Amino acid sequence: MLIMGAVFEGTVVSGLGKSAVFVAIDYYKSQIKEKLGFAPYHGTLNLITNKNNAAILEKIPKIRIESFKKDGRDYGGADCYNIKIRGIDGAIIVPDLTEHEDIIEIIAPVNLKSALNIKDGDKVKAELL
Repeated sequence: MLIMGAVFEGTVVSGLGKSAVFVAIDYYKSQIKEKLGFAPYHGTLNLITNKNNAAILEKIPKIRIESFKKDGRDYGGADCYNIKIRGIDGAIIVPDLTEHEDIIEIIAPVNLKSALNIKDGDKVKAELL
């Protein structure tokens, strides 16, 4: 069961690159900095995990990044959950418009693959804070 203070595990996989575009948008960067306390690296660490973990996240207090409109386009919001992964603070981010059911996306102030020296297929543990 995934609860605050719990450690969960996933397998690193490559994403589609969509998150890097969105995390680079000034609105999202400023909201993440304000609400999570760090400026996000432009991209996410993607972990395949148990589908039940995503459902359990819905029961945990979240930090909300609200949607917004710009130039006639709607940009979705996201729910965030603070984590620590091998000593690095970060957050699980669950976009409102996600296509993933079994993939958890993690944002952090650094490129986690480089900082942790991990690659696709590696197992990674993270702790919910």
